[in-house]
Amino acid sequence: MQSPLKWFGSVARGCAIGAGWALMAISVATCIEVLGRKYFNFSFRGLDEIGGYMLAGVSAFGFAYALSMGSHMRVTLLFPYVSAFVQSLLNVLAMLTLAAMAAFCAWRGVFEVLDVLTSGKRSNTPLSVPLWMPQVFWFAGMALFAIGAVFMALHSVALLFRDRALLNRMYGPQSLEEEIFTEIGHAETREGINRASRT
Repeated sequence: MQSPLKWFGSVARGCAIGAGWALMAISVATCIEVLGRKYFNFSFRGLDEIGGYMLAGVSAFGFAYALSMGSHMRVTLLFPYVSAFVQSLLNVLAMLTLAAMAAFCAWRGVFEVLDVLTSGKRSNTPLSVPLWMPQVFWFAGMALFAIGAVFMALHSVALLFRDRALLNRMYGPQSLEEEIFTEIGHAETREGINRASRT
């Protein structure tokens, strides 16, 4: 099970990097359009529409990357006050419900994409974009999210019977101390990259 999880993490990270570059591109294009409208009397046609499509796709891939990094929010008000066994059960329940929600979204997404493919629907805008084009990117992100969530849910169930301590470490929410340690590590990594770029 570890190999599929590593594969999912690598793919999700690659997609997140691609999504980041896409956001950079739309940001630069927006700045150029603002300057063009103000000083040169021109604008890119349909840039706001493209940005909307990009937001949907980037968000879907963001769900997958956040899952691979364990960054989804959890309500943990009573979590520190229950036993380790109950924590294990709650962690498995959290992963199962997340996997069910992700799988449901991907399943409904299949029908949405098939509908626009068969009907040939286009956006009611000047660009008249075939709707299957942005929806395919959105569905790809949701499918990746669902696949990763299902793998992780199955892994959490297996760990419930084999190694509950590992289950709580991998799928449990971070404590305050762990969050501080993680943020310090990220800051040190960024500082190391900045120093390397200056030398």
